Amino acid sequence: MLIKIILGGMSAGLIMTFMTGPAFFALIRTSIQKGFLSGALFALGVFMADTFFVATTFLGASLITLAENNQKYIAVIGGLFIIIIGYKYLTKKVEEEKEEEISVSSKLKNTGYFFKGLLMNLLNPGMLFYWIGLVSYLGTNVEYSSDDIKLFIFCSMITVLSTDLAKAYFASKVRHLFSKNVVQWMNRVVGSALIVFALVMIVKVFFF
Repeated sequence: MLIKIILGGMSAGLIMTFMTGPAFFALIRTSIQKGFLSGALFALGVFMADTFFVATTFLGASLITLAENNQKYIAVIGGLFIIIIGYKYLTKKVEEEKEEEISVSSKLKNTGYFFKGLLMNLLNPGMLFYWIGLVSYLGTNVEYSSDDIKLFIFCSMITVLSTDLAKAYFASKVRHLFSKNVVQWMNRVVGSALIVFALVMIVKVFFF
């Protein structure tokens, strides 16, 4: 039973980590352009947002109801935040970075990538309701005790974090293959994808 819970949690985590939401594109882009440390901190920010969602889910129905009642506001605020980031990617000029700049000035900005990952995931209501749905499903399964559900969720979260760190690592290792023009086009693709995702997220809560 223990192995089943662990493998089930890991499977749920793998499904989540390959959902092509805004954080997925931003993590790859950050790791390629800024390196592993920046990508890892972005991933940690995403992980902290997931931790908040899980804690909210376990705290009780009142907080979940509050989130559901304000889903439109969360979607609009989150959508606008993601659109701003997407616009910056679209309009940002790519400049060649010297090694000294990467090792010194970039380190001063790394905390910004943590908060970008945190906010980008925190303001995506879809992730909150994914965790709510997963916990609710597990709660209706008579095979799982309260401790089993916590272990399942823990394995899911660790899998998400580990996979995101792996994506950041491998993306940073191929950064030398990306020329200035390639990075510029990648910024445009990621920026466009973020804006489209944000608009779809906003439209869905109002019309579907």
